[in-house]
Amino acid sequence: SISGTIPETDKWCPQLKEIYLYNNDISGTVPKQLTDLNLHYCKLGGTNHFACPLPVDLPDICILDSDYPTECNYPPPQPPPPPSPPPSPPTPS
Repeated sequence: SISGTIPETDKWCPQLKEIYLYNNDISGTVPKQLTDLNLHYCKLGGTNHFACPLPVDLPDICILDSDYPTECNYPPPQPPPPPSPPPSPPTPS
């Protein structure tokens, strides 16, 4: 099984027609760049753990699979909290 994330890149091969990644341990977001491809076959669902929301323009062929639908089942990553301010210097007495 494959684990990790799908990289966000503008280097996707424009001739790519099929993506077959279902039932792995892929997590993180689904890159918006996948929406620019003219896919004829796309399986992303199953046991993968994609962050919500999925790209709005993700082709239906990547989502509507009755056996392995692509679902987001984790909330998007939250930004880290801001750093705490440094302690105030003691006041002279």
